[in-house]
Amino acid sequence: MINLLAKINISNENDYAKAISSSLKLGQKKIFFYLNSHILYEAKKDKELINIIQNCDFLIADGYSIVWVSKKILKKEIQKVVFTYSYFKFIRNYLIKNNTPIFFLGATKKNIAKAFQNEKEIFTNLNITGYHHGYFDKKLETENIITSINNSNAQVLIVGMGCPISEKWIIQNKMKLKPDLIFSVGGFFDFLAKDKIVAPKWMYNSGLEWLFRLLQEPQRLWKRYLFANSNLLYFFFKKIFFE
Repeated sequence: MINLLAKINISNENDYAKAISSSLKLGQKKIFFYLNSHILYEAKKDKELINIIQNCDFLIADGYSIVWVSKKILKKEIQKVVFTYSYFKFIRNYLIKNNTPIFFLGATKKNIAKAFQNEKEIFTNLNITGYHHGYFDKKLETENIITSINNSNAQVLIVGMGCPISEKWIIQNKMKLKPDLIFSVGGFFDFLAKDKIVAPKWMYNSGLEWLFRLLQEPQRLWKRYLFANSNLLYFFFKKIFFE
C-alpha cells in the first residue's frame, strides 16, 4: 500500500493540466490512473492490480482519504484531483481548443450512447471520433475494439469500465493501442449521461463527497465504503502505532 501511495505523482490540477498538455504535444503515450480507498482495498485482495497500477505513468489521488493518509504517513502534500470535475473544469475546453480526437469506451450501451449524444449536442466542436460500451467479451471482442479505436485516429482514449477491469484492460493492451493519452475514469460516463449527479463544488475538498455519492447509490456503495475505508484506517493505525 505504501508503494502505491508513493507512486502518486500528480499533486494538484495544475500538475494534471501540464501533464496532459505536454504529453499530447510530444506525442508520448501516457497512462493516467486514479487511486482511491476502493482501489487500495482491491489491490490488497488482488496482487496483480498492484503491479498494474505501478505500470501507469501518472497516478492521481481520487479521494480525500488518500490525500489525508498520504499527508499523515508520507508527509506528502497533495490535493484530490477527480477526473469528472477536471473534465468539466478544463480538460474538455482544452480538447476542444486543440481539436483533439477522442474515443469513449465504457458504461452500458444506453449510457455511453447518451454520453456521446449529450457531448455532441452541448459541445459541437468536441472531436469525438468513436465510442463503445464497456460490456463486451474481453477475450473475444478486444481485438475488434482496439481496431475500432486505432482506426478512429483518436489521440485520447477515455476508459470507464470500473476498477479493476479498466486498469487491467488498459495495461494488457497498451502496446496495441495508438492513442497518446489513456485515462481510466471509473463511472465518468454515467455523469455525462446524466444518470448520476456531480456533487456540489463545496463538497469537493470537504471530505463529504463520498456521502453525496452514497445517497445516490446506497445499495451499490455502502459495502464499498465500509470495507475500503475500514481497510485504510486499519493500515493507518498499524503504521502509526505498530511499525
